[in-house]
Amino acid sequence: MKKTTAAAMVWISAGTAFAAWILSFLEIIPLWVYEAVLVAAVPLFVLSLGLWWMARENEPDIPFIGY
Repeated sequence: MKKTTAAAMVWISAGTAFAAWILSFLEIIPLWVYEAVLVAAVPLFVLSLGLWWMARENEPDIPFIGY
């Protein structure tokens, strides 16, 4: 995976969670919808952040780091 792709996934998941927070704060969406968005966005954010951290600039593949 390229570093730019992983970074895009980080920003998309963080932006989705932030937008849901704003909409919930303004009471446009109910709290349970905000919670459902967080359940989906936070694991994607953590995984894509790890992928971004491990990805290299030149090589699109992440090296094997062991078990």
